[in-house]
Amino acid sequence: MLMMKKDKVLYLYLYLYRVVSLILLLLVSMPGVAGGLSPMTMNFDDGGSAIYYSFDKSITSPGDVVGPIKNLIFVIAGSGCGSMGRFLPEYFTGLEGESGRTRIFVLQKRFIAEMADGQKCSDDFVRADHISQWHVDQLKFIRARLAEIDVATGRVVLLGISEGAELVPLIAADLPQVTHMALLSHSGMNAGRVYHALAADYPHMARGWQELQTVLASRPADPDGVSIHSRSWRYWKEILDLPETESLLASKLPILLGAGGADRLIPAHSLDQLRHQFIEAGNDHLRILQYPLADHGLMGPTHNYLPDFMWQLDLWLSESKTLTP
Repeated sequence: MLMMKKDKVLYLYLYLYRVVSLILLLLVSMPGVAGGLSPMTMNFDDGGSAIYYSFDKSITSPGDVVGPIKNLIFVIAGSGCGSMGRFLPEYFTGLEGESGRTRIFVLQKRFIAEMADGQKCSDDFVRADHISQWHVDQLKFIRARLAEIDVATGRVVLLGISEGAELVPLIAADLPQVTHMALLSHSGMNAGRVYHALAADYPHMARGWQELQTVLASRPADPDGVSIHSRSWRYWKEILDLPETESLLASKLPILLGAGGADRLIPAHSLDQLRHQFIEAGNDHLRILQYPLADHGLMGPTHNYLPDFMWQLDLWLSESKTLTP
């Protein structure tokens, strides 16, 4: 068990990147809003389950005939065990269905309760909180929803928030139905490169980076147990080995990335580097929306930019001419 008690600042920085990103996104955008949606349950083949939410966004007037679904958006939320259900559907204000009737799905990780505030994650959550589990569960869920809904002439969008963005290209590679990828509050960099860059930017984090490498050098008897920063050895090993940038570059799908220019969890100049990598690879499918004064939750000193990102996402989808990959 390695908790880095001697360096509380270091702990807060690394822990923050993984644990509170979703909370920041939610709290800065809609303080005090109580969720108005009831969850449903997704049962998995191994006997486990997770709750999910579903709701529609559409611009209609009284008496209008409800048209077919044009967009399915599957949201992969950020880190930690806080429930997005407390903030739905208000979190998606700005995405109102200008691109057509839109159905949004939010599958939460296993062991997140409907009204969980994310202050303390259970041992069961920690054991199930790693890339390989998220990947299997999201694939099962998305395939089940696609089998139920006819979107032959529509768009299938993956929206990853912060940590959730790291899973987006993996899922897209496994699902030929996916037509668009969107990343929110993410650099497009591999997680290992992010941590290494942040350690260089913040000298007090260098020690923690080295200690993390030491812990990961040998596999413990219980890789799913808590070992560092309240996360399992498996969590860190899997997420640091994930080739995020390479997966994005290899994809030919349209990609929309939104991030704050004052986000201290995104390394300086990383978005410029990502843009340059796409140009060098001859891949022109990336669009970056950077809000210069906004933080990890897209909150600026005097303005919340999250609704603008959602609106831009809607407009981006409406510009799509080809609705199949």
